[in-house]
This record gives sequence, structure tokens and C-alpha cells, in this order.
Amino acid sequence: MTLPTIDTLFDTAQCLNCTTPLTGPYCAQCGQKKAGRMGAATVRKEAWARFRWFEWDMVRNALRVLPQPGTVAREYVRGRRKDHPHPLTLLCLAIGCLLIVLGHTDYLRPAFPSEAAARMYALVAAYSKWSFSLGALAAFASAWLLLRRRMGYNATELLALALYCQAVFIALQMANQLPLVLVPSPGLMQWHKAWSPWYMTALQALWFMLALRQFFVLDLRRDGLRLLLAGGLFAVLKWQATALYARAVVELVLWQMGM
Repeated sequence: MTLPTIDTLFDTAQCLNCTTPLTGPYCAQCGQKKAGRMGAATVRKEAWARFRWFEWDMVRNALRVLPQPGTVAREYVRGRRKDHPHPLTLLCLAIGCLLIVLGHTDYLRPAFPSEAAARMYALVAAYSKWSFSLGALAAFASAWLLLRRRMGYNATELLALALYCQAVFIALQMANQLPLVLVPSPGLMQWHKAWSPWYMTALQALWFMLALRQFFVLDLRRDGLRLLLAGGLFAVLKWQATALYARAVVELVLWQMGM
């Protein structure tokens, strides 16, 4: 049985990564620093300390996040931090890779470019970089509203889950862009822009439900309805947040261009 995530979990003389008895601030077996409960200060300090882009161990462990985002998040917030990438580091790396892919496919570029359209495209592309946080916000809000009483997690620990989920969502977006890289076609681009928001939202909702089941150690028979509600709430929140953000970007760009 998995115990709730409470302060006393970290009040132990054992390493929470490998269970070796601690004789100092660092584990003599695996080298991990004694883990404390996550808070805003902890996230800031660890993100800065572990912000190294091209570590093979980070890449190898990051691949595990794709099928097991909830499990990785649960292990990370409960103390096993040496073996997993920091959620902010992983998210920044994923955003950087997606921006490269989007730049290659010219996904945001207007179909009939002009000087005004090129300027508008540059502004939209600049503001769109912030839209990559919308999925994390929807995931955090859904988990907080429906499951925050489970396992004793605090808001920062739920945010870590949301960031891991968002990194996976971005990986799915990169995979979704792959046909446009392999087969550059105006017709395919038009179809992709029309339909990908629908099936990608559904796919992300399913992955989010998987992450919730892993993170909260949920039973499908007992908690299946709550998982479905969480997935549906995530889809609605993300869709609405995306629509509001897009409207705000359009209004801001039009204002900057004097239209």
C-alpha cells in the first residue's frame, strides 16, 4: 500500500532514491542529496542546479516519461530525484525542440505571404511561445479540483505532475508534426490545421488520465468515473484556455500593427 505524501515521509534516515542509510547530506550509495518535501524554493534551486541540456542520463531518463509520466512524477516528488529529469528542465528542452520543428514546417506562416502578413506572422510566432503552458495549467487545475485530497500532495507537487504531462503533450505535438516534415504539402497542411486540434486534444486527455492513474495509484474499477471526469475537464479547460489565448494574441497583434 502506498502511503500518503506527508512531511514525515521525508523525515527519515534512509535515502529516498535507493533506501541506503544516510550518514551525511548525500547518499554514499547513489550520491543523491537528502530529499526534502517540494516547495516553491526547492523547485527554483533544483531547476537551476540541474539545468544541463545535453546529459545522456537525462535523455535516457526523459524517454521513460513518455509512457509513465505519472509514475516518474510520483517518484520525483516522493524523493527519487537523482534518476529523473527536473520537470522544468524537461519542459524547456521539449519546447525548444518543438520550436525547431515548427520553424522547419512553417506551421504558423500565412498561406499568401505579404509584407504585412510576414510582420503579423513574426508577432504571432513570438506570442505563441507562451501558449505551451496552457496544457500544464489545464492539467494542474483538473488534478487540483478533482483529486487534490488523494495521497496528501500539495500544490507544488501537483504542478510537477502537470509539467511532466506538458512535456509529454509537446512530445506528442512533435510526433504530430512529423508527416508535415516528411511530406511537405499545402493540402496536407490545410487538413492538418483543420483536424489536429480535435484529435490531439483527445489524445492528450487520454495521456493525462494515464498520468493521473499512475501518480495517484488509482484503481480503474473504483476511480474510473473520476478519471473520466478529470480527462473531460482537462479537455474543456485546455480548449477554452487556447481559444481565449488565441483571441488575446490576435487582438494584441492587430493593436500593434495599428489595425
